[in-house]
Amino acid sequence: MTPLASPPSSASGFASKAWLGEKGLSFSLNGVSVGLAQTRLRGVLPLTFTPPWALHVGLHGELETQRQLMSSCLATSSLLQVLDLGPSAHVSLEAPQGWHEVKRHTRQCTWSESGSWGIGKTRHKQAQRFLRDEGSVRISHDVEAWHHVHALHLSSRSRKGLAHHGAALSSLLNRLATQSWTFVVLAHNREGECVASGGFVILPDQTCVYAFGGQVRSKVSGRASVAMLLAAMDEARNRGCSTFDFGGSQDPGVDQFYAEFGASVVPMRRWIRTPWWFKRCFPRQWSTWTTPSRHF
Repeated sequence: MTPLASPPSSASGFASKAWLGEKGLSFSLNGVSVGLAQTRLRGVLPLTFTPPWALHVGLHGELETQRQLMSSCLATSSLLQVLDLGPSAHVSLEAPQGWHEVKRHTRQCTWSESGSWGIGKTRHKQAQRFLRDEGSVRISHDVEAWHHVHALHLSSRSRKGLAHHGAALSSLLNRLATQSWTFVVLAHNREGECVASGGFVILPDQTCVYAFGGQVRSKVSGRASVAMLLAAMDEARNRGCSTFDFGGSQDPGVDQFYAEFGASVVPMRRWIRTPWWFKRCFPRQWSTWTTPSRHF
């Protein structure tokens, strides 16, 4: 049975209507859904791609289910396709002839049989110092908390000179704020100012993803971020998650920050299809799409 394209469902995760909005595309089979977004690059070239701000398309499940879902994704009639398979993609999946495969990565902690995420003592001490001397953290589900996530995310991106697409992000976060499978953790300093925030989503395979984050630069912001993330990991476990995904980063400094939580490098694959002339005509875009993880 070949999965047919359909409007996004009310399910959770990157293939949900909450994530994709009205214009997204999804395929579902055997309880697994994958999500795609479609647009026109430079307003001209049809592009099918991993949904904006999503870590991947949502692929998981048995090998045959994954094969059929990816077959449907690959058959979409776009000149350009950029698809992130995610860490649960089966190793036997192979990119079709003519497609370009790029090795990417994320970082994950898994809940151990001994009953812990495997976080080192240094991170726990940093969080304890923040909570004892410098501020507090709280878990929230309301719209106002997501506004803090939006503001600090934009601030952090702007500080680094990165594009942030504020209006589109605001619409996405407003939709996520109403979902039972999302939550926010805010860290406030002693003066009551929000100095670090994170928006988290729980996927259908019981993975909690650190999807959005930001901080105000200050002498306590690093410890505030640590305390915020440890609180999120506790909340994820309380919700039944066995994997915590930091979302990965191409930035070496951010990647090292995640590594110091004890998070392991987990490979992901990106499949790209473009015409032969695309690399020559759009070298910067090609480089953005095809830059591999430094770990592979």
